[in-house]
Amino acid sequence: MSEPYRIVDLGARRVLAVDGREYPTRYSERVVRMLVERKGARRAPLYFDFKETRGRHFLEPLFRWLRARSARDLAVLEVGCSFGHVTEYLAEQREVATIHAFDTDAAFVALTRAKVEELGLARVREVAHLSNDATRRLPWADRTFDVVLAIGVVEHLPARHRRTQVDEYYRVLAPGGHIAILDTPNRWFPYESHSVGLPLVQWLPSGLAHRYARTFRRGTYGATPYEEFVADGTGWRNATFADCLPSSGRAGLEDLTEAAGYGWRFFRDTARSRTRRTLLPLFSAAVALLRAAGRPPSLCLPYLNLLFRKLPTGTRHA
Repeated sequence: MSEPYRIVDLGARRVLAVDGREYPTRYSERVVRMLVERKGARRAPLYFDFKETRGRHFLEPLFRWLRARSARDLAVLEVGCSFGHVTEYLAEQREVATIHAFDTDAAFVALTRAKVEELGLARVREVAHLSNDATRRLPWADRTFDVVLAIGVVEHLPARHRRTQVDEYYRVLAPGGHIAILDTPNRWFPYESHSVGLPLVQWLPSGLAHRYARTFRRGTYGATPYEEFVADGTGWRNATFADCLPSSGRAGLEDLTEAAGYGWRFFRDTARSRTRRTLLPLFSAAVALLRAAGRPPSLCLPYLNLLFRKLPTGTRHA
């Protein structure tokens, strides 16, 4: 049964009223209704501020880095455009010339296309709807894009195809270009905070993980059948650092994660909760141990926020 709601048009903004609360938004009634149809009236308001809370939050370090190096006329590929909030943010960056975006969710593609039309996002050249199979061979030529973005994507890729799909992101990246794989829950961090919200669940066999979730997250998973729990796209197994690299590993890539303000720096500087701030000294010690061992600091963090530059052919990075 759909949740009761109403939309009030106040001219310059709309207000979504649900459960006795009102949520203002600058989006059109058409876009709000499309979002409600996709996510439900109670979840829809979470998306109203995503351009700032997710777009700016995750991409500001990248564009600060690019701006300092006089980047311009960038061709950008956005992997998994979702509600189009990152698409909006990209369209406002002066360094960006063209944006191609895609998603496997037809409803989100329709939403993003509607926003591109209504907001006049002229730099967006395409919002493509691709099947999961199609993402194993993207419809763009080698070395097409200067920037490839995958925000909250890799953990949702089916394990059986993940390597092929991630390789495609690197195939279409131009030499000298940057790839940012952000907001990706780290499989090797012992607490799964992305989907199920239980310690160690992502390391368990599927059947045991399902019973664990149904027992300790009864409100969310108590009635979830096994087939739905393990379906493609659920994301609770998260992703490893290696999953975010191409088949060739780090060869031919310059790791800019820490230099550009991601990884440990991003985790430390954006810590807001009391628990995270309290635990920062422990994370700092773990980061120091990883650095001493010549390993990426991100390996000990709950989420992977990574930035790599694809080196020109024949270049070796020390």
